[in-house]
Parts: sequence; structure tokens; C-alpha cells
Amino acid sequence: MSLELRDSRIHGKGVFTTVSVRKHAVICKVAIVRTITEDRPLDASKGELWHHCHWYPDGEMVLLDEPFCYFNHSCQPNIFYYTVNRTMYCLAMRNIAQDEELTLEYSLCNLGGQEWECHCGSANCRRRHRCGFRFMEHSRQMQLLPYLDPFIVAVHPDTIQAILEKDLLE
Repeated sequence: MSLELRDSRIHGKGVFTTVSVRKHAVICKVAIVRTITEDRPLDASKGELWHHCHWYPDGEMVLLDEPFCYFNHSCQPNIFYYTVNRTMYCLAMRNIAQDEELTLEYSLCNLGGQEWECHCGSANCRRRHRCGFRFMEHSRQMQLLPYLDPFIVAVHPDTIQAILEKDLLE
């Protein structure tokens, strides 16, 4: 794997590629430490933090392994998740240069709803936004729809169909 954990200008640590990556290449399989449950909650004394987790669209919460728990959000991302049989793969949205930080649009991999302040620094940064694909502006939804994790579509087909119906040409 050609990934390296480094200091990030976006937030704390970030994941960087040590090689150039072509558009749509499969960069890695995202490793999971364990499922978080009521019986096995996060353990802060072990460095287990909620922002190192991923929520599958069916509500299951998993703790991501390093370095994957350090993928930062960007309003102008260069990677996306593609989940098959609960296995997440990281793919390139565009060509990525060697030593570039790998960033996700968090709203592409959840429906969420948590509000937070973004510090990605991209030209089209939304600053404060509500995380979740269904909360994005419709034009942004349509722009990013090809990169939406198929697991979301499988679990929430009515939500995605309603988004598509807005642009249906009659």
C-alpha cells in the first residue's frame, strides 16, 4: 500500500499517497478494527475516537484502522468509498499526484445529519454544513451522484430515487 500518515493542513493528521494515482483506480481496501456496540463501546483510553469511525447506512458503526481513520473531508475531494459486502474500497475520483492528501466528501458515504465546521480550504468550501448526501444542494447531489457509495443506494433507495426524480425530464 502506497499510503503514508502525515500532518495535514486540513485537520491534524491526513493520509497521503506516495505514488501518483490514475482516475478511478482502486487505491486500497479500508481496514476495520471492529464493530462498535453498546456492549463494546469506544474506549478513549485506547485512542478510540468517534471521528475515527464510519457509519454504514444501516446504522452499524465501525472503528476504522490506521491510516484510514485519518481520511479528512474536503468539499473538493479526490477519493470516494465503494462498498461491496460490507467491504469498503477507496477509489480515485480524479488523477491524484504523488504526495497529495487523499480526501473524502463525507456526505458521499453517509446520510447523517451532523452539523460541523469545515476547514478544507478548497475554493468551493461550504464552511458550515450538515453532513449527509440528502442534505446537500440538489445541484451538488447530481454532480456527485456517480460517486455515491452503492451501499447507501441499496439501504435507502427511496431517498435516492426522490433525488433523481427532481431532474426527471418528462
